Amino acid sequence: MIEAALRGNQSLLLVAAVLWALGAVPTWFASRRYGVSPVWALGAAGSLSLVLAATLYPLSPQAPAAMTCTVQRDVVGALLGDQGLMNAAMFVPASFFLTVVSHRPLPVAAATAVLSGAIEVTQALVSGMGRACDSADLEANVVGALLGCLVGRLWLRRAGSRALGREIRLTSVIAVGGGAVLAAVAVPALLFVVSDVSDGHRADHAQTAAATDAAHRFFGSDTAVRRVQYSPGGSGQPGRVEVATAAGNLVLDWPSREVSSGVLGSVPELPEGRPQLSDEAALAAGTDFARAHFPWALSDSATTVYPAGGPGGTARLVQWRSRVDGVLMPMRLDLVVGDDRRVVSFSARHIPPPALPKPAVSAERAKELATRPGMTVTGGELIAKADQRGEWHLCWLLALTPAGLTIPSDAPARARPAQGGESPGQAVVFLDAVTGEPIRSGGLLDANH
Repeated sequence: MIEAALRGNQSLLLVAAVLWALGAVPTWFASRRYGVSPVWALGAAGSLSLVLAATLYPLSPQAPAAMTCTVQRDVVGALLGDQGLMNAAMFVPASFFLTVVSHRPLPVAAATAVLSGAIEVTQALVSGMGRACDSADLEANVVGALLGCLVGRLWLRRAGSRALGREIRLTSVIAVGGGAVLAAVAVPALLFVVSDVSDGHRADHAQTAAATDAAHRFFGSDTAVRRVQYSPGGSGQPGRVEVATAAGNLVLDWPSREVSSGVLGSVPELPEGRPQLSDEAALAAGTDFARAHFPWALSDSATTVYPAGGPGGTARLVQWRSRVDGVLMPMRLDLVVGDDRRVVSFSARHIPPPALPKPAVSAERAKELATRPGMTVTGGELIAKADQRGEWHLCWLLALTPAGLTIPSDAPARARPAQGGESPGQAVVFLDAVTGEPIRSGGLLDANH
């Protein structure tokens, strides 16, 4: 969250400077009165001002209070990620200066830990913050505070030490008292959610920057990013960067940085007496959205519109597909348009047409090879599919249906053979269009999904 706050919000540094300036004069006089070096005292005030500005500066004034707190299982990963390191580094100077000023490293460690907890609770309870409460942030802050206190104690090693018993008593009072107050406020008010996602896969600086940029493009420049997580790809598939905001969620392919899917809202209920969304209106709304975010889908492609369900069956599914020499290419764009003509979800694959061999197996021969007892081939199409090494193949995709079972003519394309899906009672067969050999569905990766 600190990384997201610093990016594009340089004004928080001005806020930190203002806070430090406001506290500089009283800090100076207090240091003179109690015999503390003004340099150390002003350093403590400045570092605390930076902590408060970086953690409590509102990122999205329109955002509602999150009212949730995420508890991370992966403690080590939280500390080793970019976000964890930044959080820890932020608390090191504050705890160091406070230790040097007070000569009390243990109470300072307890106080900074309570301060970090108070910051996380405030971020979750106060509307307009646009931030998220996360145990990973708390853990990193505490580690940074402990490190700063340790460095401060080493700095003071020649100044002698205070009575250890008094140190421990004061530390206990701060830790127990502060923890009790935080628990009394947070436990009844917040929903605690346990996350099993490894923080070792938490997004790095480049991934967070790409996620923030995508969120601003789709949801507006004032949208606050609540969480960015990275999942590495496997079996020839790209990695995934998942972006969560109050307005909706996005998924980016990595390292291409292209947005591959998103949920932008929910299908609204149709007001009584209002006419249903027409296919033409859905197509117009979808085309405007595609032109703004996925202009590549509008070139050399065909568009179809199908009912997509939703309250009253009012939503429409708008699809873009491309065929080259009669072969279905891997590119695709699917948009669900609500009755209010707003796109509520989408799925996109921007893959240029691959180089493919010419088919050696005719459509008639492919149907003969795919036919099974009691089943009838009801559809077939040439498609491009990639294997686990990323190599492209020309395949026949054929749908087999039991005798007497028909597919509605208005069924969405994602339920048709061209998409490789199976309806109840329907089977799908893949054949190599060059050799005629059958292909197991797990042997190739369906780029159309």
